[in-house]
Amino acid sequence: MISRRKFLLAAATVSAASAAAYVARPYLRKRMLPELDIAHPLGVLPDEDMHDIVALGEAIVAPESVPPVKFFQDYVNDVTQSQRGFLKEYERAAGLLNRTSLRLFEQGKARNRFAELSPAQRDEVLQTLLWRYSGSDVMAPKLEKLMVSRDTLALRMFIMEPLIEHYYRSPYGWAVVGYKTSPGRPRDPGAYTTLPSDKGVTS
Repeated sequence: MISRRKFLLAAATVSAASAAAYVARPYLRKRMLPELDIAHPLGVLPDEDMHDIVALGEAIVAPESVPPVKFFQDYVNDVTQSQRGFLKEYERAAGLLNRTSLRLFEQGKARNRFAELSPAQRDEVLQTLLWRYSGSDVMAPKLEKLMVSRDTLALRMFIMEPLIEHYYRSPYGWAVVGYKTSPGRPRDPGAYTTLPSDKGVTS
């Protein structure tokens, strides 16, 4: 049977842990869910930063169906000119990619931007920054949010995930899964209004 002293010590420990978790909750929430700076003005990404974001887009889409540069440029311009906070996040993302590129592949250059790297080097930069895990893994994404920097987490949440979603809503993404048009939509809109041809059927 547990003594009264041990019981009180155990209760105090649990209480202290609960209090610490309660106090840390706002910090953890902020750490795991970075916020957009909506006070930052709308605008257009500088050309050099745009080149880096286009290179990022090319690195994360399916290699057998890579869209033209304009696909990425038009998307980014639409976002940064219509949604407050995103211009700052794109600028931060380009800075993060470039700092990591320089650290990994300095090669005596004063500058070594992400856009100047080979596809294999770009992939190495992303592997250095981000964790890789399957869609069924529920723990790794939570741990990543606690372990990586705020800008790294924002890169995934505000830049990469929306861009991947935009890609798979486009004809380039549809092609990856074998569709020539949007899934569920016939190539010929009139196809559902006519009877299927069947030479074996006679009137």
